[in-house]
Amino acid sequence: MSTRKLRVGVIGVGAIATDDVHGHIPNYLRIPDVEVVALSDVNGRRARYVADKFDIPHVFTHYRDMLAHTELDAVSICTPNYLHAAIAVGCLQNGVHVLVEKPMALTAADARRMVEAAWAANRTLFVGMNNRFRNDVRALKLMVSQGAIGDVYHVRASWLRATRHPQMASWFTSKAQAGGGPLWDTGIVMLDLALWMLDFPRPETVFGVLFTGLSDVTDEEPGALIAPMEPSPYPVEDAATALIRFATGAAIGLNVSWVSRLEDVDEISLCLEGTRGAAELRNPVGGRKVLRVRGELFGTRMNLEPHIVENEEPSHLRELQHFVDVCLGREAPLVTPEEGLVGVQIIEAIYRSAAGATLVRLDAEAPHGGPVHSDPEVPISEPSASVAGP
Repeated sequence: MSTRKLRVGVIGVGAIATDDVHGHIPNYLRIPDVEVVALSDVNGRRARYVADKFDIPHVFTHYRDMLAHTELDAVSICTPNYLHAAIAVGCLQNGVHVLVEKPMALTAADARRMVEAAWAANRTLFVGMNNRFRNDVRALKLMVSQGAIGDVYHVRASWLRATRHPQMASWFTSKAQAGGGPLWDTGIVMLDLALWMLDFPRPETVFGVLFTGLSDVTDEEPGALIAPMEPSPYPVEDAATALIRFATGAAIGLNVSWVSRLEDVDEISLCLEGTRGAAELRNPVGGRKVLRVRGELFGTRMNLEPHIVENEEPSHLRELQHFVDVCLGREAPLVTPEEGLVGVQIIEAIYRSAAGATLVRLDAEAPHGGPVHSDPEVPISEPSASVAGP
């Protein structure tokens, strides 16, 4: 049995790559089976600084040069959203396993191409959804899978940020680079958890509404009212709400915001209604996580509020360890690219619905059980260089 380490390259060296708790590089270095051999970032000076800090031998300013001049088994893509698809396809076509940060792509057409590239190359395409690796989320998923609340017919998923001013100088508020605002930032995360709890049924209809002009705050008092029609200081939404209905009859209500006045900290919640019970998961940032389940387990009706013991390892580290195990053939992937595609289809439909103030019907094409046919019109544009991550 080979003991060779998985050789990894990281593309984009912003915060999601370098943060000590959430970052790909520090967490890869905590995994004995991994050797981080190369970095790529258009900002060569920043890339060299990061490489020296983490003792990584090779530095490039374009990911294709990294692929050509180093022997890699896998890469992490930590660039701005708009570069995810093109870089992922390029890496897969070079026979490299790919972990791409969420969202996997900004259009369903690009996401389909990524799925097809992974199938054609027989390589892993893993979408970064670290929240699936939290102990409280996994406990909830296990109880739902065991039928504790019966068939889940309605999920309310929300992430309301108390932050008043998103990072104005960041690519997060650039429509060209981020694709949108909180829908692509936190909405895709909560949507993924809701879909996972429902076992990814086929979406049929989507209705969405976007809100803008909420962030031009002039009154610094907490809870100050904002004139809703003021022009937004950036070209993406401040908040969004959507209703998604599925072929099973189930529905998801999604609510996200960068400028919520409801709490002083972010309020993150997942509420499930089932035919035999209900469950609620709340994860206020900086506060106590709460999981409540009213249902039936082991033939007994229960009202549970279990104390969830978090591991010392953060969910980001557990996610990367799982990705490594998948690449080494030890585990089946917990997150599949087909599931990532469903999330992209729905978020894209929310934007279409909001733009036309109309209900959007999704086609009947399911992303499971066979090749997904790409839209033929527009190829994925190849980036001239790998841009720095967040």
